[in-house]
Amino acid sequence: SSGINAEYGVVHVSGGIMALVGACVVGPRKGRCVGERTNVRMPRQNVTYAALGAFFLWAGFYALNMGTIQDFHGQGVNALGKIAINTTICATTSAIAVTLLTLYKEKHIEPYSVVNGICTGLAGSSAGCATMTTEGALITGLLCGAVYFLLSWMLCSFGVDDVTDVAPIHLGGGMVGIIAAAFFTTRPFYKIAVLDSGAETPCGAFYVCDGLGWRLFVANLIFLVAVSAWSFVAGLALFLPLRIMSLLRVDKITEDAGLDFISGADVELKRFN
Repeated sequence: SSGINAEYGVVHVSGGIMALVGACVVGPRKGRCVGERTNVRMPRQNVTYAALGAFFLWAGFYALNMGTIQDFHGQGVNALGKIAINTTICATTSAIAVTLLTLYKEKHIEPYSVVNGICTGLAGSSAGCATMTTEGALITGLLCGAVYFLLSWMLCSFGVDDVTDVAPIHLGGGMVGIIAAAFFTTRPFYKIAVLDSGAETPCGAFYVCDGLGWRLFVANLIFLVAVSAWSFVAGLALFLPLRIMSLLRVDKITEDAGLDFISGADVELKRFN
């Protein structure tokens, strides 16, 4: 189901943890984290393509979130509209939060950060889009944007260079989404989302449901810790051997010249020959 679902926690949290481990093992790019200037801006690709890709991803999230509802008849059909609305609210409010925070800190709007804010809100929407209210989705989106901004700003301060901000987007959005779902889930929406007809249907910690409100929070917290621990160990098992075999980084000459330049030069050389 779309509510409090393991598949979304696994996708976003595990992906974010493994990206973070990978960035730590690989190390920062040359010139990215230098002395006191721990957050040096590096050249980026086409912002238009980045924004276009984010909107393609946004459209795909409607199919992803709405497609996981288990009942496409009766009340399930009515839930589809709410899922779409909650997905939209999470993405937009996350982008707004990142825009305002970036404007406050950098004194200008950073387009790439706004695009990543959209992606973070989409990641955060997945866990609870079918079970929370629109007010809960709004708060979830704002928290997603704030957490993304904080994680993105902090990483390079610790010497971690996450080139495309995968960890802040997926780990930040995934964690916020799982925890927020444990607070904002309502019993009626949960019943529709997971076809639960039992007497002990849980709800979020902010709602009263026969003392079952905190059960969902505890379950989601345990789930979050378990997925994070597994992903951390799996990431080390994957990246450390690759580093030992010198398969994670290009050579210094290629890094200094740039992968785009070296790859393009090889192509042009082959054409010339």
